[in-house]
Amino acid sequence: MNSLSNFQFARVLNEDPVLKTIAILGSLPSPTDPATIQPAILLIEKTHFAAQSSESDITRRITELLSTGSNDIYFWSNAILSANASDPDLKMTVIYPATEAHVSKYSRQERKMITETAEVYQKSVLPWIEAQPASRIQWVYNILRGLKETDNVFFRDNDPDKGFVVLPDSKWDRRTMSSLYLLAISQRGDIRSLRDLKTVHLPMLKNIRDKVLDMVPQMFPDVAHDEVRLFVHYHPSYYHFHVHITYVTAHVPGSTVGQSHLLDTIIDNIENIDPEYYSKASLRFAVGINHPVYALITSSNMAK
Repeated sequence: MNSLSNFQFARVLNEDPVLKTIAILGSLPSPTDPATIQPAILLIEKTHFAAQSSESDITRRITELLSTGSNDIYFWSNAILSANASDPDLKMTVIYPATEAHVSKYSRQERKMITETAEVYQKSVLPWIEAQPASRIQWVYNILRGLKETDNVFFRDNDPDKGFVVLPDSKWDRRTMSSLYLLAISQRGDIRSLRDLKTVHLPMLKNIRDKVLDMVPQMFPDVAHDEVRLFVHYHPSYYHFHVHITYVTAHVPGSTVGQSHLLDTIIDNIENIDPEYYSKASLRFAVGINHPVYALITSSNMAK
């Protein structure tokens, strides 16, 4: 996947002018069998400006200014930049071969706030989660077993009960501290989501919290421990327990109320309110109307 010269465009799935991202559907030939053409999704994001210095002054990369207007002391232009391998303009993820589930996930869709009761979760949502093929999270086990992305792992704790690995999230450009985004993936395979967490998991949750807050400032001296935000998504994008780690002011997808749950709050709810808080609670969250969970919950509510 070092070249996209054979990529055949199909359509734009979604774009976000605020986050400067676009998702494109197309197709690519198989690297091992060029006659086999399969769907591919390109996730493209404009990168953040590099820290400016005399060596990385972005004004030196401007080759042409295209005026779009002026008023008094204000002058507006679009600019064309020269190529610079050390300061790329775009960050890209290729999903290949892409499934219909990927197409649905990255397509533009309305989002709704819905409530998932414990009863609906047990009767409708959990069977759907359990039916997910193991191959969907094979990439997670490749990381945990040291088969893939070994150079990306920042921290590894191999304890089978409370251990985890930390590596960069694919949405981070790996250079801009204000957009720092890491993932802590649990070594345990029996925790699918927030719903499974109980008292027995507190040592793991506290181990992740304490070691991450100690590790991040050591690895990134410009980030203090009280500038680190740890949270869990519900519903997550994949059903193997993991914790998101970001800089406190980073604007990242899924960090809003209705999808993210602070790790400290999760620990407190289990420790001080109810050991089975998350298996009993009604959880309200935002979800895209194309997500299977939306149909499962709304149909369950209509059947009552």
